[in-house]
Amino acid sequence: MAESDRRRLLERALALPTASPSDFAGGRRPPGDALPEHLKRINDTALRTKLVETHIAEGLQSPKGPQKIASIVRIYPAFDAPPKATANGRKASRPAPRASARRGLPTLEEMERLIARVREVEREVAGELAQRVDQQIAALKRTIADSSGDELERAHRELGTALAERRELAARVRGEAFRRIESDGNFSSRVHLRLLASG
Repeated sequence: MAESDRRRLLERALALPTASPSDFAGGRRPPGDALPEHLKRINDTALRTKLVETHIAEGLQSPKGPQKIASIVRIYPAFDAPPKATANGRKASRPAPRASARRGLPTLEEMERLIARVREVEREVAGELAQRVDQQIAALKRTIADSSGDELERAHRELGTALAERRELAARVRGEAFRRIESDGNFSSRVHLRLLASG
């Protein structure tokens, strides 16, 4: 399967609804080492099979016969899911994973895509925050021009705070950009944000 097809398949997997602890039945529990957003409910059996075969997912729970339980898989963004057990109980063989997948590290292309996304979102956030602060400063300047006494003093203090906030925008922009990317369930490379410093 082409790398681009595998990526699209991973994106489909990450877009599946997240399983909650209550979806696990029969005394099963979510794996302790799994990120909650990597535990997914899936109703499409053909897609489930394809995800398992391409080592994107591991089956954790599957309804048998008339059972009314959720079908749950665990997603492995590095394409290193454990192979499915065969009928004789042995693990099926699979191709050796890439070095980056064995270590759970992203590829160069994944990091380039992630960094490009960080830059893009930072530009959006910077524009939004700067506009908001500039509007506040402009309003305070108008207030100062028409004020006197206590009201003038209060407006001066608020203007000083707003100017300091504008100077500190760079740090706020990076943090807000990371927060937005981390919450974007449709962007698979977000799982590697932990490798970048947000400060």
